[in-house]
Amino acid sequence: MLVRVALSSSSTPTQTATRQALTGVLLTVFLWGANVVLLKALLAHLNAETINLGRFLIAGTVLLVLAVRAHGWPRWDARTWGQVAAVGLLGNSVFQTFFLAGIGASPAGVAGLVNGVVPVLVIPLGLLLGQRPSRRQAGGVTVAFAGLLALLAVTRQPGTPVSLSGLGWLLAAATAWAMYTLWNRPLTQRLGALPFVAFSLVLGCLPYVAWALTHLPRAHNVPLFAWLGVTLSALGANVIAYLAWANGTRILGAARTSVWNTLAPAIALVLSAAALHERLPPAVWGAAAVILVGATLANWPGQRQDRPEPLRPR
Repeated sequence: MLVRVALSSSSTPTQTATRQALTGVLLTVFLWGANVVLLKALLAHLNAETINLGRFLIAGTVLLVLAVRAHGWPRWDARTWGQVAAVGLLGNSVFQTFFLAGIGASPAGVAGLVNGVVPVLVIPLGLLLGQRPSRRQAGGVTVAFAGLLALLAVTRQPGTPVSLSGLGWLLAAATAWAMYTLWNRPLTQRLGALPFVAFSLVLGCLPYVAWALTHLPRAHNVPLFAWLGVTLSALGANVIAYLAWANGTRILGAARTSVWNTLAPAIALVLSAAALHERLPPAVWGAAAVILVGATLANWPGQRQDRPEPLRPR
């Protein structure tokens, strides 16, 4: 899964810069949608611990180098380092544990809906922090939750590929990421997006890395293309997508960029059918459509076009 962040621009972008930014945003949502399908395919050859370990090491190293080169080594106090580590733990070790468990127990197309559910969950969770949603956002949340209830009803049908346990893991992952989204906003604004992302990933994944090292498979039993897939997932969804999305929010604005994120679940659904030959029942497609309509409505640009947007790793 990857990151997104809103940056400000002090000058009017040229048409070329705007086209390039939009191209990068479209590339990002494709990478996020395709990443779910890739992870599902990799689980046939590697366990979740090895996949995440490889992704953490590769993406963490690259982002750390980029952050230090661009901003130098952070001079944060102990409390700030602790906050970055704690939020990073939720957004990396906890989220990735739930997410990979959900992907393993669910069709990739259904797992891809996590991208659409997160912005929906952020809104009601924001009430705990005193953030009041608009009527449009509240309506979008209502529609999206209706789709989730329909998806839960599908799990009761005999022979359905969507299981209650798999959906539970995915909803737990979406909730973890929604909470991470809310808590990282003030840190991102205060510390800078790239430094926060890089160091929260590195510090937040340390417990997972220590645990995953005891679950590594024998290297000679793993095909080369599986290791290449892990590398592609780390660089594509967690590095290239982050940089492209950051540029998109800087040029196009956070609100105009964020609405494109609802395409990622649709891409995952289509690619899972084409690449993995998943055949989901019409009820699943219908529930997914309702969820995505609600997510789009909740995420549609409003009057406040430049409000900060959450980081979104995949």
